[in-house]
Amino acid sequence: MKKTIKTLIIIAVLSIPLFVAGDTLVTLPHIETITSNGVPVFYTRDTLPQCTVYISIGAGSLYENAANAGISQMAALVLSLGGSKNYPHINEYIDKIGGRYSVSSSFETITISMRVHQDEAAQAFSILADIIANPLFSQQLTETARFMCKQQIQQKQDDPMTIAMEKARQYVFGDSGYGAVMTPQSLDAITVADLKHLWKRYAVKENVRIGIVTSLDNEAIMKHIPQLTAALSHGKAVDYTADIETAKNNISTKGIYFIEKDIPQSTIVIATIAPSIQSNKRYALEVGNYILGGGSFNSWLMDEIRVKRGYAYSTGSIVRMRKNIGLFLAYAQTSANTTIPTLEIMQKVMAHYATTGPTGEQLQWAKDALLKSYIFDFKSLRDIVQFYMWLDYNKLPVSYIHEYPDGIMSVNNGDIVQSFNTIASGYIIVVVGNKEVKQQLDASNIQYSGSK
Repeated sequence: MKKTIKTLIIIAVLSIPLFVAGDTLVTLPHIETITSNGVPVFYTRDTLPQCTVYISIGAGSLYENAANAGISQMAALVLSLGGSKNYPHINEYIDKIGGRYSVSSSFETITISMRVHQDEAAQAFSILADIIANPLFSQQLTETARFMCKQQIQQKQDDPMTIAMEKARQYVFGDSGYGAVMTPQSLDAITVADLKHLWKRYAVKENVRIGIVTSLDNEAIMKHIPQLTAALSHGKAVDYTADIETAKNNISTKGIYFIEKDIPQSTIVIATIAPSIQSNKRYALEVGNYILGGGSFNSWLMDEIRVKRGYAYSTGSIVRMRKNIGLFLAYAQTSANTTIPTLEIMQKVMAHYATTGPTGEQLQWAKDALLKSYIFDFKSLRDIVQFYMWLDYNKLPVSYIHEYPDGIMSVNNGDIVQSFNTIASGYIIVVVGNKEVKQQLDASNIQYSGSK
């Protein structure tokens, strides 16, 4: 009989001091960082008699292209509906024991989550191990997931903002990564074999991280972890690629793309690339974006477009920096007859901001707001464990937790001007509006392209 060697190594027990605004010192709970069968595991003790387990797989829409867009979401739906070969009716079973089970997909991860009473912990680990080793990708479940994804696509057609943002990502990044948007055609092309291949490639020891929050003591939980990690096969860590040069070429012309839709209001989205989470511009972009459009009524865009002129129903900006690439979006929703003035103001505000930056008072306001809200990233033990998993995925050190406030405080006006000069130097514009808006664009001799 072959012996199975199960490796469990405790690397560190960490208690992290977290500095927030006003020099208030907050100490986060102990997090044990463990390597089990080559898989990083983050564990902390809870006082409630429960056991929560997260299995995070490095896969998601940023790993997709036009041909298979939606495959991560389909895989997550199939697993959430079915489970595994030995637990084909997993939701019924979990309901009977008063537990919670879900599988979700995002831009960068597919995450399995299970939460049960501590008395059911052993069974939960057995079920999760079976999901990993024997996922149930049946034809029936696949067709159900395909139908549900198509319903989501249909529902999006009623949301001009979603349409504009998805199209903006496509015009910036092409048909892969951020530009991979699921369509009925891409969903129809996905087979059961494709889902099985995705799982075989991505659900491997080198591409997974696990988080556990439980009332079970160290000795008890250490008996369960190897069962879970041993269920994973060996493989290769998989990373997504970002074609930054193509994106730079796409945004260099500041092209305008018009999507005609019979709606009373228009949606405007300005989109461009942002750096990765590892960039030294990360803090300047976060603080700067808060002032430009992320900080509600006190932001530049809100003040110029809505407060002073009453043009927009909503306006603001978003910056998302991920593992290998980032995205910046500025947006506004306005009536048809104020579409062009609103677009012109958005561009002028961005250009002016990239030249002068914020005032000292605005800079301090943004820093205070960001630092005081930072603590809400750690409002529960589950949040903290998932934050550690996020750090590990992004190859950020644990010290990032307390370095973040220092990074925010270090930002000055020059940093923001430099960072947003890059943002304002190249972007694309998407306008979703009715025939009246199209006529205004034509009358103003504004060059634009129709939706592809």
